[in-house]
Amino acid sequence: MQFVQGNIPGRLDDTEFLDRLFNDESISSTGQGRIKLHPALSDAAFRAWFAEQVRNPLPAEMDEATVALREFHDELASRLRALCGKTPWLKLRRALCALYPSKFTSIVNNESALFDLYSKITGAHASHFVPASIAIRGAVDAVLPSYHAKDLYEVARRINLPWMLLQHAIKETERSAQPVAAEALPQQTTSTQVLVPIQATLRRKGLTGMGGGFAALLDIVDDLKDGLSRIELEARVREANPRLGDLAVGTTINVIAREFDLCAREGDVYRLSGRGSALRESRDPDVLADHLLTKVLGFDNVLKLLEEGAQDSQALISFLKEVNPGWTSNFAPTSQLGWLRELGLVNYESRQYSLTDRGHRWAEMVTWVPAKLPPVAGTGPIEDFPEQTPEALSLPSFADVADRLMRAIEGQYAFDPKLIVQLHTGLWFHPTRHFVVLTGISGSGKTQLALQYARALTHSEGLDSPFVEVIPVQPGWHDPSPMLGYVNPLQDASYRSAPFLELVLRAAADPGRAYVAILDEMNLSHPEQYFAPVLSAMESRVALKLHQMDSSVPVPPMVPYPSNLAIIGTLNMDETTHGLSDKVLDRAFTLEFWNIDVDAHPAWANVPMPQELKIKARAVLNGLEVALSPCRLHFGMRTVDDVLGYLSFQAHPSDAASSALDDVVYAKVLPKLRGEATPRFQEALKAVLDVLETHGLARCTEKVKAMREDLKSGSARFWR
Repeated sequence: MQFVQGNIPGRLDDTEFLDRLFNDESISSTGQGRIKLHPALSDAAFRAWFAEQVRNPLPAEMDEATVALREFHDELASRLRALCGKTPWLKLRRALCALYPSKFTSIVNNESALFDLYSKITGAHASHFVPASIAIRGAVDAVLPSYHAKDLYEVARRINLPWMLLQHAIKETERSAQPVAAEALPQQTTSTQVLVPIQATLRRKGLTGMGGGFAALLDIVDDLKDGLSRIELEARVREANPRLGDLAVGTTINVIAREFDLCAREGDVYRLSGRGSALRESRDPDVLADHLLTKVLGFDNVLKLLEEGAQDSQALISFLKEVNPGWTSNFAPTSQLGWLRELGLVNYESRQYSLTDRGHRWAEMVTWVPAKLPPVAGTGPIEDFPEQTPEALSLPSFADVADRLMRAIEGQYAFDPKLIVQLHTGLWFHPTRHFVVLTGISGSGKTQLALQYARALTHSEGLDSPFVEVIPVQPGWHDPSPMLGYVNPLQDASYRSAPFLELVLRAAADPGRAYVAILDEMNLSHPEQYFAPVLSAMESRVALKLHQMDSSVPVPPMVPYPSNLAIIGTLNMDETTHGLSDKVLDRAFTLEFWNIDVDAHPAWANVPMPQELKIKARAVLNGLEVALSPCRLHFGMRTVDDVLGYLSFQAHPSDAASSALDDVVYAKVLPKLRGEATPRFQEALKAVLDVLETHGLARCTEKVKAMREDLKSGSARFWR
């Protein structure tokens, strides 16, 4: 406070000063303090506005000062959100406390706690942070001796005193053990409510462990107050735990939304459910009791067992495996026990679990005999993911997808509309097997069609979308590890993930939305080898088994094959690639890219080059396309692009244009010519030579003549 007060007003627009003002953690260091303020603090207009606001003296009248500070607080929040993408409530309020230490307290992040203390002190209800803070400080100052405003040590004591009052009030509430009225918190469970469990087979199969536990849940619930998009929620989860990988981020969102029922997605925005709002207001784990006891497998079993007496951890893990025989590892039971500790239901001392007072209250709510799942054959239930049903997927209409796709490719690519219809229908006609293979000549636009379709389908913008993953297949993939990851052989507790696996986990956790994987040049390796588990899972709808390790591995041992996952593979058929087996072809819908319409390329309308050269280039490319098509040595749109790009960049003046066309055809078309002395290849070379001679491409003509001579020995190729 000495630092802050000593630099007012001189350094209020100084970046270094503002960085310390907002980011110093002396007043508070908990909650969402990881939001980066650099975009705001580096903005000259923001700094000038902020400095002017703080330099303006507050009105002498308390009511007017309260109004002024409230307006400053709200405008500051609005500007920071606009510049930083989110509102850093913690940093904003602790900065206000440092700037106006006679008006605020160190309760800066937990609005519900501040309002609760205000209510206990005044008997009224608060609706805004600023007037509640000022009223609490006024009440503190009213019952303590007067002090000098420059006595910052005394000021600091009075800033912190409300925390002591709050802790005292909490202890008094716990001592009185009076349950909160159900009507005050609609989703909160009290001991007077009679719970009705759903049958065991329909319950969620356990709870997934989450970094930060219950405290992290509360922080993210705070952020969800005004709703967050999927991307914003993912960013928030990463801020809370920067060490999480993409797959763990998706799992954490699944924990919040589905396992604890704290939020739901409305369109593209996640919003708090009734239970989530109740938890945000109360901060009380009892809000979760009815859900966890009646809808999550194992909670009621463990609490009733511990009601009989303490149990050691191994006994409880074995007991939970009896509750769900599908839990063949310790992963799910250990996570369940972790949440029992996080929610304050059990104590863990000397390797023994026992019930807390809250645990006993929850156990009393279990008025039924907890059920177990029957023994099952095969892999057993899938842990930690919502049920995968085709009906859960909500696809956009084909008209919307086609409209977005055509707008995205306008002026860049020319795809036959019938091909787009076949792609969409081929992907989605089957309820669970969504797999299309695009094959044809190199450069025909297969990957671009797949990518642009995927973006249009998922309504994704920009290069990085959580719903679309392009996976370049590499030669030498002989097992599934490049697709599904593997346990690190040097560190058993770590799992080396893969982009495809992360996409699968996101899709499995979010079954209502389409996800697309694009396997680019998928036959550079044998798909039957690296893709075998996926091919089997999409057909039989069994789980993808990832590993058999215990809970120390941060990846679930298995994941259900997502009914909302579409896979588009692209193929080039030449001597460097592999053919597809019947196992792959039986599961795929195949589309061919062989017929190339040179004139349909959009670049002809916009390419900057002399009209005479454009006409000549069009004639040459069309002639070569016709000549080479019968032996499937023709070229794709990428080659047309490259020829036009080269000519528009190089062909000036006109006397050099013919030479430039000769050079680029020599470099981009002729190198692909190769074949045996068959009648078809001989006719193709003759037709190519006719086109080149007709248009005066001397260098290319000499090369093709030499190849025709080579053909007399049985074969010919550009590279000798």
